[in-house]
Amino acid sequence: MEFLAQFHPPIVHFAVALVITSVIFDILGTILNKNSLKQAGFWTMVGGVIAMFGAFVTGVQAEEVVEEFIEGTVAYELLEKHEELGELLPWIVLLIGGFRVFIQIKQIYKLFLIYLVVAVLTAIAVGYQGRIGGKLVYDYGVGVKCDKTPSKVYKYKHDDDD
Repeated sequence: MEFLAQFHPPIVHFAVALVITSVIFDILGTILNKNSLKQAGFWTMVGGVIAMFGAFVTGVQAEEVVEEFIEGTVAYELLEKHEELGELLPWIVLLIGGFRVFIQIKQIYKLFLIYLVVAVLTAIAVGYQGRIGGKLVYDYGVGVKCDKTPSKVYKYKHDDDD
């Protein structure tokens, strides 16, 4: 199932964006007393839970693809940290999302403030996880495929150059 690794980048961007956006909708809905924003927060969190598990499944595959190439490096240590958090966050987001659904169904809005505090902390953790993933890619080039001949990367010749 290593073919799933290629889907990690697009899916993980959805997971991060949906979870964080959900919390923003809920905060704005609470501050502005707009039920429509809270509804948007609810449905965005539902999507965030689904995307988070997609990110988890594809992330496991992506880790297997790159692990052997970076073992023993600083990037490997960062990958391990990313993996550990990636194994925990989907379950936390599922619990938060489940709590959000419970509040929505039972309409126990006194619990909403508790949900909001925990959701903010979760969104921060999700953002931090995204930052670690970004460092892996942009600082260490983990998972980036490139042409192995640097001359083709650094030199560019126009067709009309002689």
